[in-house]
Amino acid sequence: MTSVFDRTGSVRALAVLRMVLGAVTVVHLAPFLRDARNGIHYDDHFWEPYWSGIPKLPGEVWAVLLWVGVASAVLMACGILTRLTTSVTFLVVAGNLLVSQTHFRHNRTFLTILLFGLALLPTGRVLSVDAWWRRLRGRPALPDQALLWPLYLLRTQVSLVYLASGISKLVDPDWLGGIVLWDRVVRYQYHLEPTPLPDWGIDFLTWRPLYLLVAPAAIAIELFVGLGLWSARTRLAALWLGIVFHLSIEVSASVEVFSLAAIGALAIWVTPSTRDRVLRLPAGSPVAVVVRALDWFGRFRIEPEPGPGDAGFTVVDRDGSVLSGREAVGVVLTRLPLTFPFAAPVVAVGALRAPRTPVAAAVRTP
Repeated sequence: MTSVFDRTGSVRALAVLRMVLGAVTVVHLAPFLRDARNGIHYDDHFWEPYWSGIPKLPGEVWAVLLWVGVASAVLMACGILTRLTTSVTFLVVAGNLLVSQTHFRHNRTFLTILLFGLALLPTGRVLSVDAWWRRLRGRPALPDQALLWPLYLLRTQVSLVYLASGISKLVDPDWLGGIVLWDRVVRYQYHLEPTPLPDWGIDFLTWRPLYLLVAPAAIAIELFVGLGLWSARTRLAALWLGIVFHLSIEVSASVEVFSLAAIGALAIWVTPSTRDRVLRLPAGSPVAVVVRALDWFGRFRIEPEPGPGDAGFTVVDRDGSVLSGREAVGVVLTRLPLTFPFAAPVVAVGALRAPRTPVAAAVRTP
């Protein structure tokens, strides 16, 4: 157990998550700010503190703190005074959640947990104004390495969210039998009618027997994501299914910022190391510019191809295996965040059609 608390690794992927959660926090606080601008405070309606001993926060003070939270979230996303602004952002979001039980939502609790984990990590060491300002003053850059136990804590919590949700649905006969999902679609059928969807399409989506298959499949996906993220062999598949799962939730239900936060939180499953794969390209290749721009997690170290000028696209993986051509392109595209959702299923289908040992080893971990 001691070794877990002593492990170190890169916080670069968590710095990307920090920027995402800064924007998510602003979106999360926006409805409260809208009410505050209209003079509506949380204590103008029914409210109930989480425990009787908590002091009542005046509504005007609550409104000011919301603005502090928004400012802090913006600064956190930019990486300005990162440890301080991340902590302040967490305290404001947590305080707004706890000020009244009527503010409780699962997605708000999830966001609070993510912010708490980030507050424990020095994510400002990379991809931040703090790091840029330090270099500008001629001071040596701080290493992006840090103790990883807060990361493991976050992984455990996020995994439990999927497992708890999936298991609760699995033991609920209404969920497992598809009644809940079917009712949701039928209830909001009026949203489908003005769309270009033909009548037969609407009839199909509101067909009760369809959800005898859809509901168990949705539960299975949720459970697979919760477990599959832990294994290097299944992680890419779990990440891709996680993105699809959350996008489908966003389309079919109102979950506030949950989908945004959860997709961003998938960054915690990126292997905490940087530049451990080598991408070799011909000198002056425009591909190098594109990869550098999209390689937010720092997966690749780009080097000139030592072969002849027309040498191809080559990747040297962590284990030393050398990939070229289509296999190398697949590895790169499945490691860049923006291309991963589109490339992952294509690469997976290609691997099934023509399985090769080097590719199987190369696509296990992000």
